[in-house]
This record gives sequence, structure tokens and C-alpha cells, in this order.
Amino acid sequence: MFLRNKKWLARDPLWKEVYLRQVDEMVERGAAIKLTKDVMDNWKCAVWGVSHLTAPNPHSVTTPVRLIWNSSQEFGGVSMNSILLQGPDVLKPIRAVLLRFREGEHAAILDITKMYNSIWLEEQEVHVHQFLWRNSLEDEIEDYVVVSVNMGDKPAGCIAQVAMRETAKLPQFSDMKEERRVIEEDSNVDYLLTSLSDPHRLTKIQEGEEKILKAGGFYLKPWIRSGQSGRRDETDSKPVILTQTVKGALGVGYLMQEDKLFEMVSINFSSRKKKMRTEIDLTEEEVEVKKPNPLTHRVLLSQVAGLYDPFGLVTLVKQKGQFLCLTSSEERQLSCLRSTLV
Repeated sequence: MFLRNKKWLARDPLWKEVYLRQVDEMVERGAAIKLTKDVMDNWKCAVWGVSHLTAPNPHSVTTPVRLIWNSSQEFGGVSMNSILLQGPDVLKPIRAVLLRFREGEHAAILDITKMYNSIWLEEQEVHVHQFLWRNSLEDEIEDYVVVSVNMGDKPAGCIAQVAMRETAKLPQFSDMKEERRVIEEDSNVDYLLTSLSDPHRLTKIQEGEEKILKAGGFYLKPWIRSGQSGRRDETDSKPVILTQTVKGALGVGYLMQEDKLFEMVSINFSSRKKKMRTEIDLTEEEVEVKKPNPLTHRVLLSQVAGLYDPFGLVTLVKQKGQFLCLTSSEERQLSCLRSTLV
């Protein structure tokens, strides 16, 4: 699996560079370490190897490909995830989180960086997360191990959420009732979204959230406040994409200055591997050139159905697209698809 993945990466120098950088960053952050021969020889308990794969990341310009851990990879009919319990569903409903985010006049968003890697594993858990790695063909293949919660593990989401909430319940934060409520009620995966009509009170809430989360070892990105320009110049606005790769992702975009949420649309005709597209989304100019031939009703309908709508506000648009895609003319079908999604 390792050699096949490296061979596949060698076809695209950009993807290879980004992929290598992600592993190097894990080692630099201490989320992964190289195992010595003495450690491996002296460890007598359970050992398991976890393969890592590439996954396109169409919503990111800087990270076009992501490293994912395949804890569902089977060996001898057994996989890591097949012997792990998922744990209770502790995520709050996405629609409820987004609706509460629109209640107050002033809104704030916090993104927790590498949330899963902020929680450390016990020693007996570490050695069932071994993986192989080398930076170049000239290097020898060496053994590494992930020492923090792995995103590919079945209970990873539950562990991360529980760790964050248990941190908020520490005695030193007992008087921060509103901050604790935000962590429990206004969060989904690694995003916190909250709003208040009093901007000064909101600032105080932000400071309290930072204090709690940093005490738990979570690394935070800068807060995003409604009304911020987020612009490099006076004409170009920078949208924030609130999306992740795990179940329960928010799946929407946010314009800071305008304080607006928007539905994200995409057209991607590539094949799927493990339920994920193998290529990045097409630009509007590429749709005509890279459309499949023949362009079937099934392909068109899958593009319309792929529009993620947590609010349910664009259901009528999706239904319109589904009806229009059933027309007989291929050119009309493509035109309807473009007008519906764009």
C-alpha cells in the first residue's frame, strides 16, 4: 500500500510536495514520531500498521491533496475500525448550530487547528498506529507511529468532542457558564460558531473560549468576526469555507464582511474511490471541455443531487435541476446543469 501510494504521488510533483509536507508537519508537531529498533524490539504487546492514502481537497488552493489514514484497511479479515466502538453521537445538529449562529447581531467563528492531533494516545494505543514512511526513493523505509488521536479511527470524532467538553468542565472554569454553553451547544467538529447582539460581551466570550481550549492543549486559529473585510485589497473579498471531511461537517461557506452564509456548489465528473472523487472540482471554463461522452441522465442527476444543503433552502432549485436534466438534448442538459448549480 505504501509503495503504490508513493508511485501514484510521483505522477504529480505538486501533490507529492504537499503530501510530504503534511507528514513532516505531523513529525514537527510531535503528532507522529519515528520508532527506533530498540523500542520496537522491546514492545511485546499489540502492534498494528495503518496505511495512509491521498485524497483530493477541491476546496483548498494551498492543499490540493490531503493525507488520510485508512483505519478500515483489512488484513486477515480484520481492520482497526472493525474492533473499535464508535461511541455515542455527541455532535449537535448542523442546522441547529447554524440557526443559532444567526440569532445575534454580531457573529464569531473559531477554527481549532488539527483538533484530533491535540489529544494524545496512551502507549498501548500508540503501537496500533504504526505506519511506514520515507521522504525520497534514496532513503530507507522506516517505521513511524502516530501518537495522537487519528482522524481515520472510528471513535475519533467522539473522543475529540468529549475531550473538549471535559476541559470546559474543569473546576477553574466553573464560573464561565456562557463559554461552557458555547462549547457544548454551538460547536460542530472543530468549529465554534456563536453570536450575540452585544459586541463587548461577545469579545469577552471569545477570550473565555481561548482560555478554556488552550488549557486543554487545543491550538486555535484567529477568530473570524462578522464585518471583517478579510480582503487583500479594496475589491476582493475572501470567503471562509466551513467544511470538513468527516460526517457532521457544516458544508457551507461564510462571507465575513457581508455576514452571509452561502451554499457551495461544484461540478466533478471524475470517478469515486471510497466515496470520494478522485480529481478536483472543475472550473466553469472546464465543464464544457471535460464533460463525459456520452453525458447521461445518471451523471447529470448525480451532480445536482451532490449539492449539500443543510438549511433545506435550495430544495426547489435542486428539484428544478432534476427535472431539467431529463430533457433529451445534451447541450440543453449541460446548460441546465450549469445554470442550476452556478
